[in-house]
Amino acid sequence: MSKLNNATTEILAPAGSAEQLTAAVNNGCDSVYLGVDCFNARMKAPNFTLDNLPHWIDYCHLHSVKVYVAINTSLKNDEFKTAVRLLCQVYKMYADGVILTDPALIEIAAQLPKPFDIVASTQLNVHDGWGARFLKKCGATTVVCARESNADEIAQIADSGINAECFIHGATCVSQSGQCLFSAMVGGNSGNRGLCAQPCRKLYSVNGGAKRYMLSARDLCGLTAAKQLAEIGVHTFKIEGRNRRAEYAGITSAIYKRLVKNNYIPQSDDHTCLAKMYNRAMSTLSYLNGDNSDIIYSETCNHIGVKAGIIDGNGQINSDIELHKGDGVKVFDVAVEVCGGTVLSNGRQGVRAEFSAPVHSGMTVNLTTDKMLCEQILQTKALLKVDAEFVAFPDSNAVLSLYCNGTEINYISDFVVPAAQNSVATSEEVVEQLQKTGNSYYTMRNIVVKIGNVFLAKSQINEMRRQALQMLTDAIIGDYNSQFVNRIDAPTADDLFAKNNSSVVNGKTKSDARNECVKPALAVICYNEDDLRSAQPCADILIYKHSEINYDVLSSAAQFGCFVDLPSFSDNDYIYKLFGQLQMGAVCHNLGQVEVMRALKSPYIAGSGLNIFNDCIARQFSDAATFVYSLELTFDEIDKFENKNGLIFTDGSITLMKTVHCPFKAAFGCSCNNCQAHRKLTYTDEMGNRFRFVRRRDSRCTFELLNGNKLSVAAKLNCAGRYMIDYDPSVVEHYVNLNKGFNDGYTETQPYTRGRLFAKVK
Repeated sequence: MSKLNNATTEILAPAGSAEQLTAAVNNGCDSVYLGVDCFNARMKAPNFTLDNLPHWIDYCHLHSVKVYVAINTSLKNDEFKTAVRLLCQVYKMYADGVILTDPALIEIAAQLPKPFDIVASTQLNVHDGWGARFLKKCGATTVVCARESNADEIAQIADSGINAECFIHGATCVSQSGQCLFSAMVGGNSGNRGLCAQPCRKLYSVNGGAKRYMLSARDLCGLTAAKQLAEIGVHTFKIEGRNRRAEYAGITSAIYKRLVKNNYIPQSDDHTCLAKMYNRAMSTLSYLNGDNSDIIYSETCNHIGVKAGIIDGNGQINSDIELHKGDGVKVFDVAVEVCGGTVLSNGRQGVRAEFSAPVHSGMTVNLTTDKMLCEQILQTKALLKVDAEFVAFPDSNAVLSLYCNGTEINYISDFVVPAAQNSVATSEEVVEQLQKTGNSYYTMRNIVVKIGNVFLAKSQINEMRRQALQMLTDAIIGDYNSQFVNRIDAPTADDLFAKNNSSVVNGKTKSDARNECVKPALAVICYNEDDLRSAQPCADILIYKHSEINYDVLSSAAQFGCFVDLPSFSDNDYIYKLFGQLQMGAVCHNLGQVEVMRALKSPYIAGSGLNIFNDCIARQFSDAATFVYSLELTFDEIDKFENKNGLIFTDGSITLMKTVHCPFKAAFGCSCNNCQAHRKLTYTDEMGNRFRFVRRRDSRCTFELLNGNKLSVAAKLNCAGRYMIDYDPSVVEHYVNLNKGFNDGYTETQPYTRGRLFAKVK
């Protein structure tokens, strides 16, 4: 059944700066999302401060626009209390909601009196009803669907009793949501902490061949997919782009708001306008219906604009569309970007331009900045319509009453109106002065004037108008914020943190968990049955990471009593049925998998895909057999955990990125009917670093990009611990000895990396 309701579909715009925010509001968005200068997944955007944030929240509320503050990075133990304080600060500032990545912070936010929207970030990799139900129990009111979710999975989320929010436009990550360690591992700039260096936008050669942008994802453009999303119950259309220019936020807000109002029928030039503003060759969200073949655009990683024309023999532009002085262009030789340029004259034929590099006849010219469109967007101003009544009679105070969107104020002059002696005020003069709203947020429309035989100076009318409009502004904001009256007596950050901090770990208080003797353990990850057989006698925890998740593989592995490692983007209905038959334990890498295991009452390990960055998250999985500390933490940071019972991954292949799109299709041009996943697939960057792809499959395929060099810290360890390693006979022997108190001096002979175990991520 269709759930289409145009009146409730919300357009959520990016606000990485004040300029972006005002452009979005002025062009029709329903809500904005923004961050301050900490715990924000777009730390490279200008962002806001706690000093100026109240002003901008008031500005948005004046225009009936909601404000969501993003506190959406991974939080270390020594940061968690500060994040709780930030949560409470923006709550007291009357933010409409928060966007959170830390599931423990979601539970804390849920303790604050409503109304207060608690939005679970896309970084939590929730792509179906199982994950949505987990977060609903935590207290989330909205889930930002993982960007790889198909239509059926999004419908499950919408049906779970939680609001479904989907990205409708803008850049997307090639990696599964929240599952990318590429930037963190290769340079220490963590995407999970808002500082992604975008290694996916670089050139890579396939198996040593020509270099292309093999990991660069197309931008999303949901003009044709919006109606389908609304019909399956999506509540909010989210526009990506806090790092982009203000005009981008304005044009996307305007077009998608108009699209919703127009029953999801786009105007003929909508796609072109969006493409002019920014695009990396747009994807139409075909993955909603199971087609992920158009995710990668390997020709370039930057804004390509729209085709305008070609370079003529005189080095000028012959254009199919009107160009204007000040427009920005890019020149391409076939698909290779040559340079940029600025248009110097108006017209179509023989248009002069200044280019940043030599150009030649026949090269393609794309329009990348439409100056007139940008000016139009930035000059648009959303004005509130005001009805007014002005009353003035001799020997009484004048009264100016204003009415706007259900709010009414009555401003009484601070002077008594005198009877006219010579010059008599007219209704026309009063109307003229009241209409001079200047650079305010208002426009006067219906003005009723009731005056007697009085004298009124223009300056007096103008001052009344200024004071009354300020009173109206305060009243509108006050009326909006009246819904938040429960926030006055809300718990403090210290109260919330103390309550959370008193939780138990595996049935023990924190002090007990800290003081008890932690038993060393060795978890061994095996990739085939022979390795399972060899590792079984010496492993405390046995993990099977097979490329296939099916009944035959799991039933043959059941004899080893192992945990089965699941793909992080999984068909959880399939997992539920399969594990319901076999009653095996699993290593879970998404919240939906945890919900499945709990429903089956089956043992599980909280795996690295859950990104356990602090004790508070670890406590959410206190029913797990054990958990894996985030691979982005150092030994020193792990040592500060109260809960010492987790596992540290110390040796083996590092998965840098997990994808749903098929890299074999992108690299070899194959199809599912002609699958090439059996072939070797390596990507090599410009520095000569090699990475390889492997496929995993449950009911469908997903893929993992592995670092070319294995992780190894054996040479730096000299004590027993709780370690997780890939199976290798020599490595297993070394860790067994280490946990027995004997350091055999093992060192790795092949090229290796120490990951982030000794070097903090930013």
